[in-house]
Amino acid sequence: MVLNEFAPIISVSALMSIATYLLTPNVARKLKSMNIVGIDVHKAKRPKIAEMGGLALLPGILVIFSTIYMLTLSPLVLLVAASTALFAAYGIADDMMKLGKYPKLVISLAVGALLVAFAGPPALIAVPLLLLIVGIGNTFNLFAGFNGLEMGCSASVAFFFSLVSFISGNIMAFYLSMGMFLVLMAFLLHNKYPAKVFPGNIGTFTVGGFFAGIALYTNMLYFLLPLLSLHIADAFIKLASSGYFSSSEKARTRVNSRGVLVPRKDYLSLVRLVLKYKPMTERQLVTFFWTLSIAIGIATVTAAGVLL
Repeated sequence: MVLNEFAPIISVSALMSIATYLLTPNVARKLKSMNIVGIDVHKAKRPKIAEMGGLALLPGILVIFSTIYMLTLSPLVLLVAASTALFAAYGIADDMMKLGKYPKLVISLAVGALLVAFAGPPALIAVPLLLLIVGIGNTFNLFAGFNGLEMGCSASVAFFFSLVSFISGNIMAFYLSMGMFLVLMAFLLHNKYPAKVFPGNIGTFTVGGFFAGIALYTNMLYFLLPLLSLHIADAFIKLASSGYFSSSEKARTRVNSRGVLVPRKDYLSLVRLVLKYKPMTERQLVTFFWTLSIAIGIATVTAAGVLL
């Protein structure tokens, strides 16, 4: 395991985390001035919050990826960067044009097919691999909708995956995931309850594209999938209850006069199953899932330490 690049890469990643933290409020103000906003439906006053704030993630990610590539010349960096960029473009298109479920399905399959073609897998596993990559790329967009939920759980996955990568000796995956973690944490400080900015589809699909690339181009899928347990469970519950759909087609969870979330009954999700048995406020709900994600991460890292 080569660690000669450790100090400069981690230093640049830390600097980009600080830069993302400073940039995000400016991006949010610009988006609000352009009336690119969403309604925070889980607040009594339903404030308007800047959407597409995930744009603030892109400069930091670009600099981190560029630094890692320049210092290592690893083709893995270019492949993961391509996956991240393609899904980010998909997210921007979705934010700007409010794509329906069928255009989103077509775009997802097209992006996934291109990425799988880069990998050149045996024909026998190409289709299952395509479905897996499309699923990972989209699941971060589905498991969302509450202040800090998607970015907090994404940061948790990135952090624990970086630890597993380090333990396994996959230093490129470690560098990439740790950089993503640091950038996501900086953004989360503005996105956590009460959110000052929403990531938008650009934010969730950027993260989804990153992990789709990690899943496809590293040999770490068996440790990534456990870390995605919450995302996978949410996707399967939604598919089983309502089939494939665009999140914009379904009603949001309501909030009552006491601030407690009241789930709709038109379809099921992991969040709605939890709320059905344990009513919670938005802050309590997000804290619950953050805690669960961290517990899954600790269990995965412990398993990696035993098995590797």
